[in-house]
Amino acid sequence: MLQEKAIQYVQTHGNEIEQARLRWLLYGERPSPAIIDTLFTGQRDDGGWAPFWASDYSSIDATCYKLAQAEQLGLGVAETAVSDALRFLLLRQGEDGRFAEDTAVADSAPPWAKPGDLASELYLTANAGFWLAHFGFKDAAQQAANYLARHLNRELHTLPSFAQTYWLAGGLWWILGMADEALTAVDNHLYTHLPESASDLAWMLYALLLAGIETDRGVIVSGVLKLKDKQEKDGRFPSDAGQDVHTTLEALAVFKTVPTTLLGN
Repeated sequence: MLQEKAIQYVQTHGNEIEQARLRWLLYGERPSPAIIDTLFTGQRDDGGWAPFWASDYSSIDATCYKLAQAEQLGLGVAETAVSDALRFLLLRQGEDGRFAEDTAVADSAPPWAKPGDLASELYLTANAGFWLAHFGFKDAAQQAANYLARHLNRELHTLPSFAQTYWLAGGLWWILGMADEALTAVDNHLYTHLPESASDLAWMLYALLLAGIETDRGVIVSGVLKLKDKQEKDGRFPSDAGQDVHTTLEALAVFKTVPTTLLGN
């Protein structure tokens, strides 16, 4: 019933890309060329995408979001747009492994993308590093992972950054086999600081499961049980940013991955 209502919500309210994401999730159906073209509309010559806050600028954050959408449609590096986006990230990585938006957009960038701000740079480094690792660019991902590790307080289990940085960094470290760092972020921090919103819970769980975190680990079990309780009567999982279909799709992907015994239906 939990998943059926969520599926019905997406079928009723989802746009064409979201419907394609649902078909990929449920049936492994590859999106049509038209859907793929729609997804990658707006890609700039350097391989990146412009964010809502800077229309003539290629953003690391916006490009990572597009890569996340591509992954949720089953698309990989065989797609020219995906490989170009990854090439863009490689070119934007600093010598020390970090990722940061350009200082030219400092006045318009939102808090999570502010150039020169450590919290923002750690978030962007975790985000870009996660997708580079997922798509197989391990050398660049390792540089990003090492940069993040240098800012990890192992005694307090903290990173001086946003909550989202923890699950992206934890997933990145896990993919690369950096178990000590990953478990510091995942077991010692996230397990005791589960997100409150459905959108952050779904994002966290999706990222950690995609990275290969075991489904019986405490943060996954507790997170899934908490996420279940966030479902609205109409089947949706609400998003802080008004992207209820997106959050519902991520929740569905999580439920499809974990053992049915966790779901209780």
